[in-house]
Parts: sequence; structure tokens; C-alpha cells
Amino acid sequence: MVPMTQTTGGMILRGREFSNSDIAIIRSCVSEYYNLGRTQISKIICEMLNWRQPNGWLKDRACREVLRILESKDEINLPPSKINKKNNAIRIEKTDDKEKILSQFDLTTPIVDFPDEIKFVFAKGNKHERVWNAIVDKYHYLGNQVAVGRAIKYLLLNDNKILGAISFSSASWHLIQRDILLGNLGISQPRDYVINNSRFLILPNVKVKNLASCILSLATKQVTEDWSSYYSITPLIAETFVQPSLYDGTCYRAANWINIGTTKGYAKRGAYYHNSQEPKLIFLYGLTKNIRRDLSKMVLEN
Repeated sequence: MVPMTQTTGGMILRGREFSNSDIAIIRSCVSEYYNLGRTQISKIICEMLNWRQPNGWLKDRACREVLRILESKDEINLPPSKINKKNNAIRIEKTDDKEKILSQFDLTTPIVDFPDEIKFVFAKGNKHERVWNAIVDKYHYLGNQVAVGRAIKYLLLNDNKILGAISFSSASWHLIQRDILLGNLGISQPRDYVINNSRFLILPNVKVKNLASCILSLATKQVTEDWSSYYSITPLIAETFVQPSLYDGTCYRAANWINIGTTKGYAKRGAYYHNSQEPKLIFLYGLTKNIRRDLSKMVLEN
């Protein structure tokens, strides 16, 4: 008999109390990420609910058991199980696949000339996304992680040579400096009208001066169109965070992004915030001429 205790605020499963809001988050994640499969769904839920082992690892196995319990109670509808007894072989195969994907491209020959054309190849739900994932996982200091919420990815190409990769995703939840400025601009729902430049990578073999700032300028135009088409919401502002111990945000400044301060180092885990990160520089960019003008004016006045 699987232990499950009903409470007035939810239920207790696997020794953990799940509030009604927790159950709502679980339902939402299962619905939104259904096509990713149970493993990825469980990891996303653990991130959202901050469900971790003492060593910090996600308790995704326990989460999958909870998901099975909830499904048996008709609380959720899970995607089909992909259980395979040869799990180790599958992991090795996935690693080999990533290296096989990257081996198709020349990622070592130096590129020093400014490209005559930069192509933004849409990499979401297609074969290009596998290439994007492999490149970012290998070359970006944060690696590749499943984006929670909306996201759009691009491979950056010139003459079939990969220059790098960039992505935009849902905005961060609460950011005091940003939210005050947005309120003054009349934007009350940052999660709808702000997009986050979550990854930006120029490959190590690409040594072209001013290329990064040029790509940022082109990317904000491209993603505004694609985001509006894909999600039926036209974003108004882009944000990003720069880790000052590694970078100073030169390419963002050159592309006219505005530094509005620094974060406090808090990361959202479920319903709580934990001060466990290095404070980062906050940059904003208005996606329309009027918002860029008003944003610059407000920052200068402060």
C-alpha cells in the first residue's frame, strides 16, 4: 500500500507534504512538458518545488513515484513510460550521440573575418535543436538545461559554418529594479512582456571583433517577430544577467543594453528564494524605439 495522507492543505506523499498550490504546479508542468517525458517532467517539478537531497541533487526518482501515485488517483495524466532495462547503455548512447552530432561540424578552424551574412536558424522542436543543445552543453559555462516556460533558440550560421548559439526564454519571476522600471512604463506583467536572453554563445574558434554586439542587435529584432508568431505575445523588453567574475557585459553595452544594477543573488526554488548565487549585473533592452527612449530616460534620471 503506497503511503498517502490527505491534509486540509493538500496531501502527504513519500513523507513530503504537497500543498494545493504544489499540486497545481505539478499539474501545470505535466501538461506543459508532456512531450518531454516523465524524467524531464520530474526534474522540472523538483526545480520548481526545490525538492532535493541533502547533497543538493534533485529527488527526481522520488518525484516520479509521486507522479505515478497521483496518476493512479486520477489527479494527473502522465505521458507513456519509456522504461528500458539497459539504462546505462542508453546514457552512453546519448553521450555518443552528442559527440557524433558535433563531429559533423568544423568547430576548431579559426574564423577571423566578419561574416557577410548571419543566419538565425530556428532550433526548437526540430533537428537543429539537437545541434543547439549539444553545442551549448559543451561550450557554454552554464551548459544546457531544460527551459521552464516559453523559450526560443537559434543557431548562428554563416556559409554553413556555426558561429554560436543564442536563446530567449521566460523572464525571471521577481526583480525589484526591473519591476519598478516596468511599472513606470506601464508594464504590469513582466512574465508576459519581458523575455530573458538565457544563453548567448560565440564559439571559441570565432575571433571576430564586434561580432557579439552585432548578433545581439539582430537577435532582438528576430526574436521579437518569432516570439509574437510562436506564442501570440509581443515582448516589449529583453533582460539578461551577466556574472561579473567572468564577464563585464561589454557586448551588451555595445549593443545599447542598459545596466540597471545587480541582483541580490537569490534564486527561486518552488515558492521560496535562496541566497546562494553570485550577484549578477542586470541588463535591459527595449524592443521598441519608444521603450528604449523611455527606459534610457528613466535610468538617467535615477
